[in-house]
Amino acid sequence: MLQPDLRRARNLLAMLVLAALAACSQAPTKQARSVGGMTPAGRNNLDVAQGYLGQHQDARAMEHARLALQTDPESADVHVVIALIQQADGEADKAGKSFDRALKLKPGSGAVLNAHAAWLCGQGQVDAADLEFARALRDPDYKTPMQALANAGKCAHKARRWPRAEQYFRHALEFAPEDPQLLYLLADTEFRQGQTMEARAFIQRRDALGADAATLELAASIEDAAGDRVSAARLRQRLRDEFPDHVPTGEGAATP
Repeated sequence: MLQPDLRRARNLLAMLVLAALAACSQAPTKQARSVGGMTPAGRNNLDVAQGYLGQHQDARAMEHARLALQTDPESADVHVVIALIQQADGEADKAGKSFDRALKLKPGSGAVLNAHAAWLCGQGQVDAADLEFARALRDPDYKTPMQALANAGKCAHKARRWPRAEQYFRHALEFAPEDPQLLYLLADTEFRQGQTMEARAFIQRRDALGADAATLELAASIEDAAGDRVSAARLRQRLRDEFPDHVPTGEGAATP
């Protein structure tokens, strides 16, 4: 069974690929190409591989990724997906080599750099990851910079680098002002820095989008810190009523 940290890293990276790599583009060659500059067969196999990766069916994912590699050996997207599968299987060295190959093929690609940076963060290389995220954001053709900003914020948050995380999350919110996870994480980041009024504003925005247990628990802790015991008690009552099976973390905040 995957350990919790590995599962979180795997889920982050798999989600990253499903959302970001489809936005990559390459100039077409003389052969027929589909979206992303790949052959139709290669794109189909890569899509299937990504689907299996999202379902945690790694063997099937690798089978289709290797088929995509046969038709499109110069596709950076294929090498990134292979890297993610290898990482999910605990083959960090192989994953690193696959990422290296992808970066050689598309060294300035924001999507590839973002994927690699997220992987580096999962390996505990926070400083190197931060540099990679910065490089991703310098790609003028990168279509989804919000993803790199959000992932950079999550990496800084994981490393407890609160001011850096705040900077990234605030910038990401400029692209997605109603993103529930960004609002939660920014509220948590402000709370951990002792900025209770800012934390309250962001968690209220998150709550307005539809509460979950983590939101209510964090909101109650923020009210405690602000000295409003009545509001804190009301929020904890909501937590008990709306999520009776929830087990409190004891910290007041946890990544949802």
